[in-house]
Amino acid sequence: MSLTIKKTLETPYVHLKDGLIKMEGRSMPENVLLFYNQIDEWINEYLKNPAGFTKIDLFLSYLNSCSTKHICEMLKVLNAKYLKGTDMKVYWTYEDGDDSTLEAGNDLESMVDIPFEYIMRETTRQQKKRLKVKNLTTGKVGEITQKYWETIIRNGHEKDFEVLEMV
Repeated sequence: MSLTIKKTLETPYVHLKDGLIKMEGRSMPENVLLFYNQIDEWINEYLKNPAGFTKIDLFLSYLNSCSTKHICEMLKVLNAKYLKGTDMKVYWTYEDGDDSTLEAGNDLESMVDIPFEYIMRETTRQQKKRLKVKNLTTGKVGEITQKYWETIIRNGHEKDFEVLEMV
């Protein structure tokens, strides 16, 4: 028994299967009840005969208030089974510097007994190679991506810059 929902601009990717509840992306569905009802139904059916361990993997970069309420209710349903001896853990992933998502995880953790593990992921900006350069014409120093530096070279303007360091 499994359920997979493709990611959209308004809804997260969802993958539910024996031992795994995974949601990743933004959650701000137009019809929150319609979106979350299918997840709630799957979880209620799953909890009739859960796996020995359930991994709850949540990486929600944005949650509107209605989505937060539904995630909270979902965790409370799971928590009731956890308190009866079913082993599970929430892995709450957030991007470095995203204090609001980290705080949302802390708030949800405070409402249940299921253990949480927080995983900080580098932002997309941090994952790209960056260079610190000095514009020799203006004297200004700034950071650019490796890709942008390659464009500068391709256009023959590298002589206008001094590479100070890789960031």
